[in-house]
Amino acid sequence: MSSSVTVLGGTNPTVFKKLQNFFSDLRDIKSATFLTTYKWLCVEILFLIALGGSVRAMNAGLACPDWPLCFGDFIPDYHPQVYLEFLHRVLAGFVAIVSTYLNIQIFKSTARQSLKWLAAFITVLLFAQVILGGLTVLMQLQEYIVAAHLGLGTLFFVLSLWVYLTLKMDKDNVRVVARTDASTIRWGAVFQVLFVFGQIMLGGLVASHYAAQVCTEFPLCHGSLVPTLSGVIGLHVIHRLGAYFLTAYTLFYCGYLIFRKLEVQQYNIFKKPAIYLLAILALQIVIGIANVIYLTPPLITVLHLVFGTITFGAA
Repeated sequence: MSSSVTVLGGTNPTVFKKLQNFFSDLRDIKSATFLTTYKWLCVEILFLIALGGSVRAMNAGLACPDWPLCFGDFIPDYHPQVYLEFLHRVLAGFVAIVSTYLNIQIFKSTARQSLKWLAAFITVLLFAQVILGGLTVLMQLQEYIVAAHLGLGTLFFVLSLWVYLTLKMDKDNVRVVARTDASTIRWGAVFQVLFVFGQIMLGGLVASHYAAQVCTEFPLCHGSLVPTLSGVIGLHVIHRLGAYFLTAYTLFYCGYLIFRKLEVQQYNIFKKPAIYLLAILALQIVIGIANVIYLTPPLITVLHLVFGTITFGAA
């Protein structure tokens, strides 16, 4: 008994003290704890998107036919497909709680006004995503709701990543040096982001319409580059054409960043991300082709979704 009192009353911090310090640090958006937690939030969101892709790839979207409960229970009986969908919901709830808490701390802080409003917008977007998640089940996987659910989830990830990178740049006191071609770089980046997001939405429509296997050869589709632009085959072809356009634009824009003369302090801000984006996009193209050739096996399908999201984040 006396030894227990000694441990609790000693100078070494207890588990409860560590937890108290942790949550205290989470109230300070400039602390290393807050930044690390926000980074892991972004990782969890990416994993959640991958898990959602697994739910669709394994045809488990309606494994829990009701919402927010699953077969009328908070914790359903075990079945592989049921638990795949159920774990997706549990992780989504955890991410929602953590994201809401962290973004409220940002909104209450003395951060720049633009960052505070971005944190507020992410919270609104999150609740819209939760509602869409419920409608996805209640509306029996209606195609456009499924695609919208993917789109909002991807946007939620990228905006959270934006907040994290902004906090990190502020903590590291990174400042972008003015350039004569700043407007070109800025608008080039804006279009890069829009084109990647548009391609992700096209991919979501292809997936939700089960159009991934209507063309089983590459680069041709039914013996032609563009056999039609209508119906599910046309949707698949448009997704391919979007990939060709996005690849050409990315090569042009990233090439512009890579081969321009850059000051030393600008290398990590412009050139290195451009190289990363090209590498990630190249891998995504290989995965996309494999997805067609091997008839959309679940693992490659999920990888295609994940690397599409990572491409968006890199952009």
